[in-house]
Amino acid sequence: MVDKEKLVKTARNYLLDLLPSAGQIVRRYLHAEELPSKKKGIHDFVTAADLAVDDFLQRMLKKEFPTIPLLTEETFEGDFNDYRQNELLFIIDPLDGTSNFARGDDNFSISVALVERKEPLLGVIFSPISSRLFWATYRDKKAFWNGRSIHVSDVKELNKAIVCTDWSHVMETREDTTQFLRKIYTKVRQIKILGSAATDLTLLARGGVDIYHHVRLYPWDVAAAGLIAQKAGVKVTEIDGGKWNVFSESILAANPTLHKKLLKL
Repeated sequence: MVDKEKLVKTARNYLLDLLPSAGQIVRRYLHAEELPSKKKGIHDFVTAADLAVDDFLQRMLKKEFPTIPLLTEETFEGDFNDYRQNELLFIIDPLDGTSNFARGDDNFSISVALVERKEPLLGVIFSPISSRLFWATYRDKKAFWNGRSIHVSDVKELNKAIVCTDWSHVMETREDTTQFLRKIYTKVRQIKILGSAATDLTLLARGGVDIYHHVRLYPWDVAAAGLIAQKAGVKVTEIDGGKWNVFSESILAANPTLHKKLLKL
């Protein structure tokens, strides 16, 4: 039987060292004159940096934790059902915010989560340009940014709230985001679209924005960030208020007071 607490502690220490090393790979690509890329869909693509970091993280995690399967954005094909059944699973996004990265915008990050049956046990996120390292475990009562604890904002009124959202790569779901924006744009202080779910949720966790909303997400987008946000005091659900897990396709996140007001809308 796996000693869960020991595994999480070992994996946490390993990832806190590993992700900054992966960040060095990203930085080497950032200002390349030509960055090879290929399309993954109408509004999505992958760069050589995504693939290089993905390869590095897979090799290192397989070496250190050979019995734990991996789910990564760049190697996933088709169906999450098998992954939902895994007792333990690493979920990897080698570069969340590829569009930002490809245009020289530093709002992107590397994200790795250790998951047990759809629930995150550990989340670590590293932003290579700012060297911001975020993490939390299921046992923690706090989330951490470069070693110090962080907490969601205490903004209680919608008219003072800053909202962060994003457009799905799936065109059919974009109308859901449009409807959300129509309902709130006159009621909130500001709306931002920043382009990296993992990075944006860490911004929420440290009080930089007050609300995060997204439709049609994938596990690698939020597996680590969802846990970090929760441990920073964020109420995290699906957009209809349903229980969130790493395979949920939507997310609504805010401090408990704002979250309750959003559900009424």
